[in-house]
Formats: sequence, structure tokens, C-alpha cells
Amino acid sequence: MRRPLVIAVAFALTATLASPASADHTDESVVDITFPVAGPYDDITYRDDFHDSRGNRLHLATDIMGPKHRTLHAAVDGTVGFTPYLADDPDGPEPHYGWLLSINGDDGRMYRYLHINNDTPGTNDEAGGPEHAFAPKIADAILEKGSTLSASDGIRVKRGEHVAYLGDSGNASTPHLHFEIFEEHSQNSPRINPYASLKDAEARGDYPEPWTTGSAGTTDDGGGDDLPFTDLTADGAHTGAITRLAEDGIVTGCGDGRYCPHEAVSRGDLAAFLAAALGLEAEQGPRFDDVDDGDANAAAIAAVDEAGILTGFGDDRFGPDSALERAQLATMLVQGFAIGAADGGAPFADVDADGTHTANIAATFEAGLTVGCSDDAYCPWDDVTRGQIATFIDKGLATLD
Repeated sequence: MRRPLVIAVAFALTATLASPASADHTDESVVDITFPVAGPYDDITYRDDFHDSRGNRLHLATDIMGPKHRTLHAAVDGTVGFTPYLADDPDGPEPHYGWLLSINGDDGRMYRYLHINNDTPGTNDEAGGPEHAFAPKIADAILEKGSTLSASDGIRVKRGEHVAYLGDSGNASTPHLHFEIFEEHSQNSPRINPYASLKDAEARGDYPEPWTTGSAGTTDDGGGDDLPFTDLTADGAHTGAITRLAEDGIVTGCGDGRYCPHEAVSRGDLAAFLAAALGLEAEQGPRFDDVDDGDANAAAIAAVDEAGILTGFGDDRFGPDSALERAQLATMLVQGFAIGAADGGAPFADVDADGTHTANIAATFEAGLTVGCSDDAYCPWDDVTRGQIATFIDKGLATLD
């Protein structure tokens, strides 16, 4: 039996996103939620601090105090509505108010999680990054997009699913979750006091299922199944594809037992992945000035060049250490997996109608091999990551079955 939560009388800290004292709010509503913090619960405390004064404003949330890096979970089924990521800020991608997650619930309400962890586990270095702030599925989406997530990105979460980690980012000096409920999918809508809903979830025993974060290279469900690389997590966006391709000898790591899924894939490694996936061999060695016969990927580079899938730059260079752009990727996929022409054009505002790779972007999108980077953008000049290329190759191989 789970131990009941201790209702603390500790005074919680000011939240930078609290609303003015005059903001509309509801005190007594009970919302059907799963408790948003994982156990054990003998070190989790909270109280009804919804009306507490914060100088010229009210604290319109419930602060749930607990250990740093305790897992946070979706209170309801919904869609990730907002996670900030300040890609071009010289002070770093974390906003001044700390890491934050909003979930647009299927019930029409919005749930906001603030002061999410920003430290590397076991430290107070404030350098943990998204991968130690959010669950792997959400962190991967942030890092791949390279900018703020919004509801249009379509990242779905299930009630009770791991979404983030408890921390003390922003102006918090004590680890806690600043938990808010809004009546609508807008921070301008009235707030609902979460306290009664949290107490109701506690009374019903509606807690998230146990979640073991485990160590790198093991699953996050406590199953203990080894993953092929130490920097993969069980619910990572590309883990399934990377695992399948690694088992088939198609993809290899970046050294020290890691795969480096968020790093740009080099053209040399990509040549090796494609040659292995498609069973390509060359009749002669590489013909490029920047590729020696003794290079690890030399034979693969010669094979993909000979097959016309991934060729050089036209000046006797292949660029084995250069990154691959998303526009180039589309052409490579069409040529490598014999994708047919699309019925229409590419539905992306940032793709020129007469661009070199436009027809192939449309073809791979129609075939379900590639998607955009946001609602109507493809980001053709962005680099392709090692995680993404595994998924693209995995999907491409499926078209050959």
C-alpha cells in the first residue's frame, strides 16, 4: 500500500509566472487528474498555498516539494503545448524563469509544470540541458527541432506518462514542482486551485505507475533489457530504429559505447550506413582526393558514389566529415530506396517550388519517410542528426519489404 502524502506547512518560493492578484481564479473545483509527481511519497509534501501573497501578486499554483530529479508525469491525456528553448540566446537555451512544460489536456484545460530540473544528475551545475529536464521523448523533439515546441508539433502524452524531472530551475532555491491548472488552453484563462484535485487524486490512490530511470544503456521501465548504446533511453524518439539497425549491423556508434543521436551525421558515416543497409559494394576504390584507401569508410564511400546515391561535391572531394542537410537527405532517400514521384508538390513554405531537391522532398514526404520541422516548414538546410538518419533508413528499408 502506498503511504499517504504528508501535507507540509513549508512556505513555497515565488514563481516568476504567477498572475496578478486580480486574476480570475477558481478555488473549489476538483479536476480528475493523476498525481503529477512519482513516489515514494514519504518525501513529497504540499499544502494549499494557492492564495499566498507574492508581494503584488497571488501564488495561483500548488508547490509540490520533493527531491531533485524525481520524475514528473502527465496529469491527463493531452498534447505538449509549450516547452521553451531559446536556441539563439547567448546566455543559453534555458529561459530565465527555468525549464517549463505545458500540456494541453484533452479535457480542454491546460496543465503547467515549472522549475523543471536544469542540473546534471548529482550536481548543481545548471548545465543539465533538455535531456535532464524532460523525458526522452520530449527532450529528443526539442533538440531535433532546435527551437520551442508548441501544440502544432503534435507530441502526445498519456495520463501518467513520464514527462519531466523535478528540479529548482529559474528563481527556485528549493527543488519543487510549481503545478498550475488553467480552465482553457491559454495562460490568460482563469486558474483552478490544484490543491483539491491533488488531494482527490491522493484519496483515490491515483498515482503514476512506478518509473525507474535506470542507468544509461538500460530501459526506463525497470525491465533491465540492454540497449545497444549507453546514451540511448528506452522511450527516445529514435531508439527503436537505432536498436533494429544496430542489431542488423547497419549503424555503428560514435565511440565509447555511445551512439550520439543528437549529433549531425557525417557523410562518411552515412555512406557506411547506406552501404550496409542496401548491400552495396564498389568495383573499385574511392576516387576522391579527401578519402584515402585506408579510411574506415572508404569502401562504403566508393559504393554509394558508384551507385549514385551519395556522390561528391564535383571538385574531387567527398567531404566525409561534412554534415548532411535535410534537402540533400530527400534526394538520397529517393535514389537509395527507389521512391516514386509525388502526386503533388511539397507542402512546405520554406521549400522553393523549383529547388534542386523539391521534387524529392515532396516524394519522401508523400511516402511517409520524412516530415517537416514545424507546421509548414521543412528546414531544408538544417543538418540531419544521427538519430534521425536511423529512423529514415529504417522507414526506407520498410518500403523494400
